Amino acid sequence: MIIVIEGGDQAGKKTQSELLAKALRKRKLKTKLFSFPDYSTPIGEEIKKYLSGKRKLPVQVVHCLLAANRWEKLKDIEDANSKNSVLIMNRYYQSNLVYGLVNGMNLDWLENLDSGLPKPDLVIILDVSQRESFSRKKTKRDQFEKHREFSKKISKTYRQLARKKHWKLVDASGSKENIHQEIMKIFAKKIRT
Repeated sequence: MIIVIEGGDQAGKKTQSELLAKALRKRKLKTKLFSFPDYSTPIGEEIKKYLSGKRKLPVQVVHCLLAANRWEKLKDIEDANSKNSVLIMNRYYQSNLVYGLVNGMNLDWLENLDSGLPKPDLVIILDVSQRESFSRKKTKRDQFEKHREFSKKISKTYRQLARKKHWKLVDASGSKENIHQEIMKIFAKKIRT
């Protein structure tokens, strides 16, 4: 089973991915956690340079790099999928769709970039307001995080795609414990169906 934890910047993806992995391991479920972008790869290094403002790239190239970063990890994902009950993705290709749409890209083109990667069984979107996001991290925001207007469009697009693609929305403005409980309920319900 592949579970994706998605959301805008500072929504708590890393925290919730780690809490979910810990909770599942406690229940004796073999679990592996992946995070994207993965900056440890050659393509990941290029993405990091772009996000930190050290590299200027056309938006199409950025989205191709983000997809290529997942393809770089395909063998690792497939190996982990065969050895574990659950894979947790702290971001996967859903964020490329959302950010790409906000950057004016075509949805079909964006979906084709990742066509063939293992599909998730469950996508959970952590929905957080811009006020909350910016209060969690005030400075050193990356290229995609800097502008409130852009951030607002990201949240709106996540909600629109969530409805269209049947992703689960979780209000991420509460305590991390409450958000975790909500994610565990969604996971339990998915396991039962």
